[in-house]
Amino acid sequence: MTHPKSATQTARWQPITLTLIAALMGIGQNGLLVSLPLLVALGGFSLSTWAVIIAVGSVLFLPAAPFWGRISDQYGPKFVVLQALIGMAISFALLLAATLGAQSSANPWPWLALAVLARVTYGLTVAGMVPANQHWAVLLAGEARRMQAITSISIGLSLGRLAGPLIASAVLVISPYASLTLMLLLPVLAALVVSLMPHCAGKKDESHSSASLWLAPKAIWPYMGYGLAVCAAIALLQYNLTPMLDHLTEWSADHVSQAIGYLLTLSGIATLAVQVLVVKRQRLSTERMLSIGAISLVSGYAMLLMPNFAALVMAMLVISGACALLIPAYTSQAMQQLDDQPGKVSGYIAMAHTLGYGLASLLATLTLSYPPLPTVTCILLSCVVAIGIFIIKPPAPSC
Repeated sequence: MTHPKSATQTARWQPITLTLIAALMGIGQNGLLVSLPLLVALGGFSLSTWAVIIAVGSVLFLPAAPFWGRISDQYGPKFVVLQALIGMAISFALLLAATLGAQSSANPWPWLALAVLARVTYGLTVAGMVPANQHWAVLLAGEARRMQAITSISIGLSLGRLAGPLIASAVLVISPYASLTLMLLLPVLAALVVSLMPHCAGKKDESHSSASLWLAPKAIWPYMGYGLAVCAAIALLQYNLTPMLDHLTEWSADHVSQAIGYLLTLSGIATLAVQVLVVKRQRLSTERMLSIGAISLVSGYAMLLMPNFAALVMAMLVISGACALLIPAYTSQAMQQLDDQPGKVSGYIAMAHTLGYGLASLLATLTLSYPPLPTVTCILLSCVVAIGIFIIKPPAPSC
């Protein structure tokens, strides 16, 4: 017989475990970026080649995230989280082997193919991590605390993105390959922990037409639109930071690079603070979070029109806080539309976020040649979000 106290402690540790597992994604993404200068300097692959290798995995999130969301709904999230962790470990193992091989071989092509295979593995498996984690967190917390459950996973991602560069910088003192090795070992450890957690069953009797397997339900289209616009604006601003700072200051390239690092760190801290102090503690209703977030988003991007560095810092903080309110709020409302398919909904929202980042890279090539255009584009995207939230009435939740 299980003691009530130990059962309660187990129940408390499960959401914390899921938050830490979500942090692995942020640690892996930002840790790899910190490692790149050293890996490039040692030879093997050029920086442009690394950019293509990394992009391969990101693109595969588009079809894979909704797929694993549906699998999570049908068979439960534990299997999806486990395969994502195993896929992450295999991906970094292959990437480590490809890096070592390319640096010691006269023919880099086989090792380049292995690196691409590593990122294909990453994209096709790790895409299920966030949808399944969110689904599992909602099952543990209950529908009444859906937004807090979603936010706990967002907090994990934020912690990982903040901790990733610090951890990578610390272990790179040991070896240029230490960061890749660490990201091979941590998912294995996490998979062992997850394997001991109790299974949450899904709905195996769910039936789908061939069209519905790939098309997002119309009820969540507005929320996918918010996700696409929000992430496109965030990424476009990040792409534009270097030309903005060049325009505002006379700093050297090293100083500009350092300033961007500080700005992104401040943004991460602001995001985490709002997630922990406001969203997690239920200070605001979902509707209030959406309205305050939309107003703050437009205001933050409008601040970029003021040509000084202090306004840029304030804008980054306001925008980060706005996104911390908006993303869990519209994700929660999207899940409300399809109460019985939270994994599927989370997968499509993740797909919309990926599309937003992809759109930003396209917009960056079109707008960075004319300095005011990226800022104007960000303002327009934020206005689209605000108009959708204040004017478009969301569809009634399906029964």
